[in-house]
Amino acid sequence: MVLVLPGGRASSRAQPMPLGLARLRMLPLARAVQRALPDVAVGTVRYRYRGWNGHHQDPVHDVRAVLAELVGTSPVVLLGHSMGGRTAVAAAAHPRVAGVVGLAPWLPDGESVSTVRGRTVVLAHGDQDQLVPARLSARWAERAQGVPDRLARFVVTGDSHAMLRRARWWTSLAVWGCRAALGREVDPVLQAAFDAGAQGELAHPG
Repeated sequence: MVLVLPGGRASSRAQPMPLGLARLRMLPLARAVQRALPDVAVGTVRYRYRGWNGHHQDPVHDVRAVLAELVGTSPVVLLGHSMGGRTAVAAAAHPRVAGVVGLAPWLPDGESVSTVRGRTVVLAHGDQDQLVPARLSARWAERAQGVPDRLARFVVTGDSHAMLRRARWWTSLAVWGCRAALGREVDPVLQAAFDAGAQGELAHPG
C-alpha cells in the first residue's frame, strides 16, 4: 500500500479542506503511482488539523492511527510532500512501513533519523525552494547515512516548493521511489542515486 501524505502548515488547528491546495497537489502523483502499481492500494491521509503544531505532531498521530487500522501484512510506503515528508519520516518506525518518499520534505535540524532504520528512503528537493530550503533535507540525509537500507536524495534543478515547473520529473521520482520501497524493479536512475548515496553523495542531479 502507498499512503499519500499532503503538506500543511507549521501551526494550525483548522481542519484541512477536502479540495485544499495541499491535497490537490498530490492527486496527480497518487494517480501516477496507482497506474504504475495497479495491484497496490493507494490512499491519501486526511489529517484532523492542517498544522504540525509543535510537540503535538498532530499529523504523525493521524498516520499512526491509519497504520494501526490496516488489515493484512503487506508493506506500506509513505509518500509525503513538505510537512507530509516530515510526517512520513516520523511515522516510519511502524513495522508495516517499508519506505519513505519525501518530496521537498520539511526536515528541521534535529529531526530524528532512527525512525527510518532498515527502510528505503528517497528524498527530492528543488534547488529554488524558498519555503523549505533544500539544505534542510541535505543535512538530515547526511545524518541519516547508514541508517536506512537504501538512501537517495535528488536535487531537482530549477524547481521550487510547489513542484510545478518540472512536474513530470517529480512524478517519476515518486513512482520510482514507491516501486523500489515495495521491492519492485528499481529504475536505473534511482539505482544510480542509491549507489551515490551509499558513497555519501546526497545531491544526485535531477
